[in-house]
Amino acid sequence: MTALPLVLLSLQSSVEFPMASDGRLGVFKFFESDIAHYVFSEIAASVTPLMAGRFSTRLGLEVDTYMGESWNNPDMKFNIYGGHWNIKIEFAWDTGWGEARLYTDHECFHNIDMSDTLSEYMNNVKAGVVLDACPLPRFEDPVFLPSGGMPSGWLSAGVYRPRGDGFQKGHDFDWSIQGEAEMPLGAWRSWTGGVRYRPEFFFHEDGDASSRHRLETYARFAPGDGDEAFELHLTHYPRDTQPFRSLEGETFAGLRFLW
Repeated sequence: MTALPLVLLSLQSSVEFPMASDGRLGVFKFFESDIAHYVFSEIAASVTPLMAGRFSTRLGLEVDTYMGESWNNPDMKFNIYGGHWNIKIEFAWDTGWGEARLYTDHECFHNIDMSDTLSEYMNNVKAGVVLDACPLPRFEDPVFLPSGGMPSGWLSAGVYRPRGDGFQKGHDFDWSIQGEAEMPLGAWRSWTGGVRYRPEFFFHEDGDASSRHRLETYARFAPGDGDEAFELHLTHYPRDTQPFRSLEGETFAGLRFLW
């Protein structure tokens, strides 16, 4: 028997349909309230429908909702004025230290109950890596981790293809780089605290470039050994020059549930 049939038989015998899911749910309050910024909420979930050895597939959906003052009635709060969706199809390979992944990302922005209902959307293909976090032990006494423990995070590069109005609308992005790094700084029993940094760089067709930088401090409470936890966090955007709903200079605090 040749090598290819042996590989196919091996993959077939290891095929699983775990349908395992993970996600987050959060709500955040802006420090400065105006038409565009009052409350921000997010929900994200992904499911793994198929695994074969080290190979897996994943489907994901993220929805961000922006709430502010009403554009025609400033006394009205919690006015839902915008939505942001990401729909992902991902193929991943377990490397032992993390994942190598290839995925498609449909991203769209829509105005809701606004005088301008303009919508934008973009489709891209991304490749990247994910670095798994090493779980910290539980400490009976508060511990400061000056070394920062073991960082985790991810890095991806994407191209905005195919072209044409059926796939791209309202932007001139040619390619981009996104990533996130997380560093735990302290721990005590079920609590962990640390910082996150998420940079995004967008390179435009005309040779210009823009970026978004998100800084976050967090305190996470994980009562068990699973993925269930909740976080308190403080988030700030020191720079945001990309053209969609810029958050430059904005700060908000909130609560996030993880599973």
